[in-house]
This record gives sequence, structure tokens and C-alpha cells, in this order.
Amino acid sequence: MNLSISARPFLTWLDVERAFKRATSNFSSFEAGVVSVQCFYDGAEIEYAGDSQQVEDWLRSVFGRSLSEDGVRLTLQIGGAQYPLELVPVPDRSQKVPSQYPLWRDQAYLDPEVVQLPTPWEGGPHVCAFHSFKGGVGRTTTLMTYVAATVGKKKNGTTRLLLIDADLEAPGISFWLEPTNRPTVSFVHLLEAVHYPPKDVDCSLEYFASELRKTSLNVSGVSREVFILPAALELSEIMDMPVHPEHIASNPENPWLLSDHIRALGQKLRADIIFIDLRAGLSELASPLLFDPRIEHFFVTTVAPQSVTGMGEVLRRVHKFQHTLRGEQRSCAKPTLVLNMLTPQLRQLPDYAKALQEINLAFPSDDDDLVSLGLELVEADFEPSLMSIGSVRHAIECLSKSSLYDRAFEWATERSEAPVAIADGALSGDEQARQFHALYTVCERFQFAERTAADDMLVTEPLRNLAKHYFDELPNAVSIGAKGAGKTFTFLQICRRQTWEGFLSALGYDGAGVEGGEIYPALASSNIDGDSLKVVNGALENALLALHGTENRARASCALRSMVSSALKDDSTDWEQFWGASLAKCVLPEVDSLQALNDWLGTNRKSVVFAIDGIEDIIEAPSEENQRSALKALLELPNQLNNLRHRRVGLVCFIRADYVQSAIRQNVSQYVARFQPFRLEWTAETFLRLAYWICGKASAIDADPGVADQLTVNELLSRLEKLWGKKMGRDDSKEAVTARWVFAALCDLNGRLQARDLVRFLKFAAKRMKGVTSGAWRDRVLYPEMIRKSVADCSDEKVNEAISEVAALRRWKESLDKLDPDVKKTPFSAEALGLSTELLTSLRELGVVYEDIDQKEEPERFYLPEIYRTGLGFRSAVGGRPRVQALLKRNLGGMPF
Repeated sequence: MNLSISARPFLTWLDVERAFKRATSNFSSFEAGVVSVQCFYDGAEIEYAGDSQQVEDWLRSVFGRSLSEDGVRLTLQIGGAQYPLELVPVPDRSQKVPSQYPLWRDQAYLDPEVVQLPTPWEGGPHVCAFHSFKGGVGRTTTLMTYVAATVGKKKNGTTRLLLIDADLEAPGISFWLEPTNRPTVSFVHLLEAVHYPPKDVDCSLEYFASELRKTSLNVSGVSREVFILPAALELSEIMDMPVHPEHIASNPENPWLLSDHIRALGQKLRADIIFIDLRAGLSELASPLLFDPRIEHFFVTTVAPQSVTGMGEVLRRVHKFQHTLRGEQRSCAKPTLVLNMLTPQLRQLPDYAKALQEINLAFPSDDDDLVSLGLELVEADFEPSLMSIGSVRHAIECLSKSSLYDRAFEWATERSEAPVAIADGALSGDEQARQFHALYTVCERFQFAERTAADDMLVTEPLRNLAKHYFDELPNAVSIGAKGAGKTFTFLQICRRQTWEGFLSALGYDGAGVEGGEIYPALASSNIDGDSLKVVNGALENALLALHGTENRARASCALRSMVSSALKDDSTDWEQFWGASLAKCVLPEVDSLQALNDWLGTNRKSVVFAIDGIEDIIEAPSEENQRSALKALLELPNQLNNLRHRRVGLVCFIRADYVQSAIRQNVSQYVARFQPFRLEWTAETFLRLAYWICGKASAIDADPGVADQLTVNELLSRLEKLWGKKMGRDDSKEAVTARWVFAALCDLNGRLQARDLVRFLKFAAKRMKGVTSGAWRDRVLYPEMIRKSVADCSDEKVNEAISEVAALRRWKESLDKLDPDVKKTPFSAEALGLSTELLTSLRELGVVYEDIDQKEEPERFYLPEIYRTGLGFRSAVGGRPRVQALLKRNLGGMPF
């Protein structure tokens, strides 16, 4: 609970001093002509230059009714004791600002703008520190996992590490030392020797380096050497510890001396990396190293409320301090949060999402989008076997099997390799321009499947399943997909092959047990034109020619669209009879049932596959009863085909997921499950394949579209680094992995992606690159800043396109346009934004609206994914952004990258 200064209880003179600290940012910023404030147990002295009444008014704003009427004393709550305030006029107006230090007692009140920032280091070793608010959360084992990964990283030459147990209340690593590796010096000794050097600091450090060399630990050969400085040699040293880290940090000329001394020790040992295990909690034993922005910080927590709440406070203070950093220094100071001891059960609990939300709220990102995190988030599973580590060597051996090891190994790789400069392999400006221009052209053509005449396709799992299920018989399937999932594109690819046998062959199923199977495009999207329309008409002409021969080809025509439109005007239409009869008449006008058509086909030893797409162009209101009946009967058409003996009629029907939801109101899950193998869904893996395939079609990044469906996920990730880089920054930065960031920005909050959005995104990112003049990122085609800005472009175009095609979204958009813009924020209440139950159901199925079921009791529990948020004119309310990030993290938890 946060109280205003004047509302806080004043029990002793120390509470008075705290109030002054809060009001003056730890005595660094005064008002009303105040020059200085000094508090003592028996009273406070306030020096001022100017009008005493202004000083009294300021004091009243700080202490309220606790200040006496004459403004010269405060009343404390214990026994009504009086605490005098003496106003001392002085002639000099210059304020007396005391030195500020990287200590919790200063950071609690301090405005970081007045802090003396440390001088940046040049060269190694790299220094990293591990901290937790609560003990027992696996901080030390996390540190040792990173040590194990660094030792395990293959590197030419030697690897030297310095481990420092700086937990001066509950040492950890110190107890893992074997007698042969126990040095004669400790961290307690180091503090004393640099604070009170017998000769000079350099001499003290040289002595410590010499002693540590005698007891170093060699792992996997002499080329990997680990130096270990324990917290203390005996616990009695900690009991009698005259020099603390805070004493060294209280140097007014250089409050960062402790970090400098530790780094200097590492240099003398020629260490590559220094690992420091800090004391848990809000301890001054840790703060001098905790606030140093030159040190890489790892914060460890579990999802337990106490641990998360405490860690949130630590992160808020560190974020406030780091917010004063600029440019590269600020980017490099971004910490890593290790969410430890997770289990599959914990990930499903509300506490998991709440922990993510609080962490993201405590250390927010500077970017405007809802996807970027302010810190790097790493997860680690609970591993009971790690609870019994007995030595440093044992830790290094067994931690290589932990779930955190792979991420730690990646970190070690980044830290052990020098940053790659723009070199011979970098893209020239002309080649970079050629690639993003080509990418833009291809994406503009592929964004709408009805406009492309591509003669090849990316073979995804749903297409492969169609071939697997129907390699020896004609298909009889409904392919469900969200808007933009690629239904029309797939429909066109089937039409292009003209026979089911040809389609199977294109998917690599040569010699399948199906002959012929003429593709008859009974219904196509009304949006196709140009070359795509030629593809459809070509399939139709081929089917009629194959079924009727040259002489009788004109006996039938594709008149299904007009038949459906006429039947929709009649509320008495028997839709179950209509679909079978109408499809049969398209091929053979004199018959009126699928059975009759099937008999004719059998007699003539022919077969046909009806391809249907674009039913949404005719049925625009699936919730209206007659239209719903028409849709429901179409979806049940596979049942009629299954009843045909010696079936020679096939069906592939493409339909939007929200239409299925509207038409089938009972057992919809059972229906969807029936056709689940053919559902057009874009997983994280197929997202990578599509991105690579598009690059291949654009002759970019040396991509070969022919192998897009053959490469492994890791191979795809590696090759796509030429497109958008490994991370949304330098490879060794704490920025997000680009592939994951793009997927999270484009998917809905259930983790579902639409293929069209990826194509659209690449189009806009390439378009924005056309205005780039700087060559800052020659290792990739698309720059991070252009990637971030492109998401809003995608959202605007997606919403404008969707409201013209999706009735539910169009109705809501019309309602939103009438509301005050300030009301449009996430999270929101469905009732406040005019969402009826029916409309809400449709928008949820479309992925436009997400309901946070963890907050069922809260009316404001509805969110929008980033791909819709800006296009609909929504902003994120306080707390909205961290919650969205938490939901994305939970719902995308199973991603392979």
C-alpha cells in the first residue's frame, strides 16, 4: 500500500528523516530556497536562503498536520513526543547535495539523474552477477549452469573463469570446494585488503591472484581453468566482518570501486568471464554490484508470490536507475530474468501468468508495441536431481543435463565470440536494395492468393495430410481455416493440377492408387481475376472435356453460384437436397442427385472432385436462419458422399472457421476434430517455412524454395538470419529472437497465425526499407526498426480489409467509431464496448478478441492482439501491456524457438 508522505506515520526521528529523503530525492533536490537538511536524533536543521514562510509552506506540504502551527516542531505518534525543526538562514543559495551511492538506502529515494555513472570498461573480462530476492530459488545452481555451459563451449585456446561467492550471509559455492581447490583467501579478505591495503590496491590484488592460481580447478583438460574465491574460509569471518561492500561503495569520488577492483582481479588472472553470486534480498551486501550497469545481471525467481513481489521491487529500482543510461550502454545493461523451478502444472496455473505480468510491469520495454520485453526472460524447469550437488566439479558435470543448459550454452557462445563486424560476407548497399525490392514485389503479388499465378506451392502439413488420407481414393474433406490462412491459394493449386492424380503427384505421391479425378471448381472466390481466373477456367474446361468429350463439352456449365443465390431467396429451400442435386446438375444437367451422377460416372469409368471455395462471398450472414441452414447442409455434404457405393465423386471444400462455428451449434468440436488433419493452420514451424519459401520466390538470402519443406527448424532459423537477423539487435544483445518476435507480433493471443499476415508484414518491412539511407545492419535485409514499425502498418491494412469481408468485425467497427477514443483501451469490458454475446463469440473465433479466463470475475478481461489493436484504434491501459506479454508467453510456450 502506497501512502503519501504526509499520511505516513512518524514514530521516531528516523521516520522524519525518511520523509525528508522522499521529498528531496535523498537530499539531492530542494525547494523553497532550502540549501540543506540535516536530521539528528534530537532535532533537524534546515538551512535556507530567502523567505522563511516559503520554507514553512514546503514543510507543511511534506508533514501535513504533524507540523505545529508555528512550523518549528513535529509531533511524533509515540507518546506525542516533540521533534524540533530549526530553520537556519544562510547567505549562500548554492544547495549542498551530499554524495549519492549505489546502495538501497539511497536508491529508495534517489532521482537517478543525479547519480555519478561509472566510467565504461574497455576490454575484458566480462562480469556478470546473479541475484534473487528470496533464497532457495535456485540462484546458485543457475549461476553454475552458466559456468558449466561456458566451460562446455568449445573454443580454441584457453577458457578461464573466476567464480566469486559474494553471498556474505549464506555462502553457497564456498561449501562446494574440495580441499585441493580451497584457497587461502576469501571475498571477506578481498574487501579488507582493497579497503585497507597494506601497501597499495594493486599489490593486494596481485597477492589474491597469486593465491587463487595455486588452487584453480581444471575441467576437461588444462585449457579450461576455473578460479574460485569463496565468501569466507570460516563462518567466523562473516560473524566478525568489519568491511562490507557498502563501505567500498561509499567512496565519494568513485562509488563503483568494488566492481573496478573485482574486474582488475579478473584481469590479473586473465579470466574471460567473472561470475558473482550475490546475497539475496534488499541487502547492501549486494547493492554496489547490483546497480553497476557495466555488469550483466541475472535475476532468479520462482512463481511463488513472495519471490515475485520482492523481485518486482528489485526490478523497478534497477529499471529506474538504468533509465538514465543512454544508447548502447542502456541496451547492454538490459538484465536477464530466470523464471526457475517450473513444471508443466505450474505453467497452467494463474500464478504463472501473474508472475510474468508483474515482472513485465516492473521492467517495461521502451518500445511502443505490446510484444517487446524490457528484459530477457528465460525459463528453467524444476530438476530434483540438482538439489544434491556436492562440489563445483559435480555441478559442472550434472548441470549440463538441466533444461537451462541450452540457453546458457547459447549465451556462452555469444560471449566467447567477438562481435562480427561488417565484413566480406556483408550485403553491399546495392545487393541489399535489390533483395528488399524483390521481396516487396513478390509479397505484394502473394499477399492475395487470388492475384498470383504461382505454379508451385509450399507443402504444409494439412496438404500432406490430404495426400496421405486420400492417396488411394477420391478426397471427401472440409478444410477449415481462419481468414487469410491460405484457403484460396490452396484451392487454386488444386485447380492448377486439374486432376486429383496430378495434385497427388505435385505433393510427391507419384503412383498413388487414384486415376484421374477431374477437378471441377464448382464455386470459386468472387475476388479472383487475371491469371488466377484463367487457372479456374482452365480446370473447368479440362473437367468438362474429360467428362463429356469434345462434342458434348457445352452440355454443362458452372452455374452453382447463381443456383445458391436464387435458393437463398426462398426460405423453404431444402438445403440438404439442394447441394447434392445442384452439384450433380453442374456436371450432368439431366440428373438431380449425387447417386445418379455417381452411377453415370461409374458407367463411363470417370470420376470428379468438386472444389469449393468462396462460400463466404454468397453467404454473408451465417447467423441468419436460412443462410445458416444452407451452410450447415454444405458442411454435412461429406456424409452424403460417404453413402455412395463405389464412390466416384470427391469433394474438397474450403471454409472459414467462424462460419463453421456459426453453422454448427452443437458438437462443433466433434465436427472440427473430424477434419482436423486438413485444417489450414500456421504453426511456428510452418511460419518459418513460409518465410523462407517467400524469400526463395524473391531470390533473396540465397533461399531455395524447393527445400522449404525439407529443412529442419534450426536450419530455417539459421538461414533466415540473413533476412531479419538473429535478434532484434546485435547477436549478443538481450533483444528478442527476431523470428519469435515477428511470430508473436502477428499471431492472435491464442498463438494462431494467418499466412497472409506474414506476407503482408514482409511487404511492409521491405517497403519501409526503401527509405533507409544508413547501412547500420549489413548482415540482414530487413532492419529491426523497420520490422517494429511494420506491425502497425499491417494492423491498419488488415483491419481495413477485414471489415469489408467479415460482417461481425464490420458491425463492431461501426459501433467503435461512435465511441470516445479514450474508451478504446485494453483490457476492456465487452458490455462497455457494445459487444453482444453473439458478436463476442464470432470475434473470439476470429481471433480478434481474447478473453482472459484467469480473470473471470473482472469485467475488463478482454484483450486485442497487436495485429488488430492499432488498426482498431485501441491503446493499452496501465497494466494491459504486461498482461498481454504474459498471455503470449504462456500461450506460445510450446514454440520450438
